[in-house]
Order: sequence, then structure tokens, then C-alpha cells
Amino acid sequence: MARRKPSEDRVRRVPVSVTLDRELYEFLENMIDRRMFKDRSHVINAALDYLKWTIENKPMDYFGPRKANNMPPTPPPAQGRDPRSPR
Repeated sequence: MARRKPSEDRVRRVPVSVTLDRELYEFLENMIDRRMFKDRSHVINAALDYLKWTIENKPMDYFGPRKANNMPPTPPPAQGRDPRSPR
């Protein structure tokens, strides 16, 4: 496999800063320590690439089914009672 020239690599990458929840940060560091990924950028790129692929190809796996109505269900009227009478 041919390696890209460093000048080509710089064109494709954009430096950014992110803030992570402590739990996610520790998970990320654990994967690097176990040598699953070489560095933080590698982990973030892989995760975002997977998220992008999922949303483009299998959006229901990410978004899940949507409910038609977000209102809580109304309780059924009590049987044998006039709904207009006071309790």
C-alpha cells in the first residue's frame, strides 16, 4: 500500500478541539492503551466514520422508529360511571 505524502495528508485533515464526558474520555484512552487505535484522532475519526456510514446507509439503526404522538395516553373512562359527574 502506498503512503500519502505529508503535504497531501495536511490538506485532508483539519485540527479541531472537542470536549468529552469523562466516561467517554476514559473509554477512548483505554482503547489506545490496549493498542486498538494509535491515538485519539484515530479513535475519533473511526467513530465519526462509522456514525456517518450508519446514518447514510441504515438510518433507522441510529435514529430508531419515531412515535407518532409524544403526548401521554389519556386514561380510559371508569366503567359504569357517568364521566360528567363529580368524583
